[in-house]
Amino acid sequence: MLAFMIAVATSFSVKLVGDLPVAEALLIPLFPIFIVVAGRRALRPRLKVVLLLMGLWLFGQALTDIYRGTATIDWMRGNASILFFAMDVVCIAALLERNDRRKIIFIAGLAIGTYLVTRFHPSSAAIEEPWKFGYAYGSIVLVVLISCHFYRRRRYMMVRLLFGFIVFVNLIENYRSPMLNLLVAFVLVVPIIPERVGQQRLLPRTGSAMHVVVLVGMALGAGLAASSLVKVVTSSGLLSEEARQKNLDQANAGGLLLGGRPEIKVSIRAVGDSPILGHGSWPKEHKYVMMMWEIQAAQGMRSDVRVAEADIGGNIPSHSHLMGAWVWAGVLGAVFWFYIIWLVIKGLMSVSILRPPLAPIYAYLMVEFFWIVLFSPFGSSERIGEALVIVIITDLLDSAPQVIKLRHPSRLGGWKRQPFQNRGGMRIPQPKQAS
Repeated sequence: MLAFMIAVATSFSVKLVGDLPVAEALLIPLFPIFIVVAGRRALRPRLKVVLLLMGLWLFGQALTDIYRGTATIDWMRGNASILFFAMDVVCIAALLERNDRRKIIFIAGLAIGTYLVTRFHPSSAAIEEPWKFGYAYGSIVLVVLISCHFYRRRRYMMVRLLFGFIVFVNLIENYRSPMLNLLVAFVLVVPIIPERVGQQRLLPRTGSAMHVVVLVGMALGAGLAASSLVKVVTSSGLLSEEARQKNLDQANAGGLLLGGRPEIKVSIRAVGDSPILGHGSWPKEHKYVMMMWEIQAAQGMRSDVRVAEADIGGNIPSHSHLMGAWVWAGVLGAVFWFYIIWLVIKGLMSVSILRPPLAPIYAYLMVEFFWIVLFSPFGSSERIGEALVIVIITDLLDSAPQVIKLRHPSRLGGWKRQPFQNRGGMRIPQPKQAS
């Protein structure tokens, strides 16, 4: 019940200096109780490293704010976001660690919370685009979670149909990034090509190094397929005129990825100007706003600099967890997110080899996390969901610590595999010889 309440409350927020999720307001008084009752769960070796690097990130942010003379309200908000993130990781680990049942309840609660807030307290963005900024996340998560029921029973055709359905909906709604993430997660955990037909082997055996190489290739192929699907739908007339024109503009501006994210180019320049110490919490430097406006104007995307400045509140644009932390806190902020990226890669390798019963939802959440670390800003509404993914990854890696160690490092032999240790009470069927 507590897991469900916290998850649902994540989508709602209250004003406390900045926006504070109601879930975090609930966790503040519960934090010392979690430490006393289940502190060891939150202080496992991998989570200790995460918390240590988060402490270094906080140190870099505080040092930068002192050096830059950041306004009090801004440094309070900037430092508080890191402290609350650390609290979220500790509490979610204490609550959900190695318990699949609670994780299912928590994930479902996150999805239901987004439905409720969109229905009763929609943001201005959700009113304008109800699917992208409202119902998409909850719908995707619930569909993928339902697919785990069939995945566990090896009814892969139903899994394929559910993934195909939700990919199609996002394609028609022109919500491109989750469509890409769904396709990548799908090819990593759902059998597509059998390993062998009769005595003829088509793919390297499951768990081998070459098998992982093949999976990486299939993930890249899924990315190309997603891009091709967007181009086909854009030219077919299935999208609205506004969505079609948006895709065309971004494609002409440097591709559907970078064309829609000029902030990346600006944040790289800001990091180059101050790579060790950052620019401070909520840094407002007009030259970087002008730089983004010039990029957009050259691409024909916007002509009024005041509109560009209003969209980002005058702050240095970054639109990335990694680049945002580097711009704000300096190199110590970047170190933390580079480590998280490495953890996500290891987690995806683990889930693609072990294929536990919840592999579809785990893979999707990890792929989505990888995407938003690179291409989405860090915010209060994301902290608890991201803490959940960190706990999922550390659970997977702790359950099979040898899953990514080679037996013979000098050649591409088999990966050393150990049985997946599930402590959540689920029966784990043996996977088919397929990939």
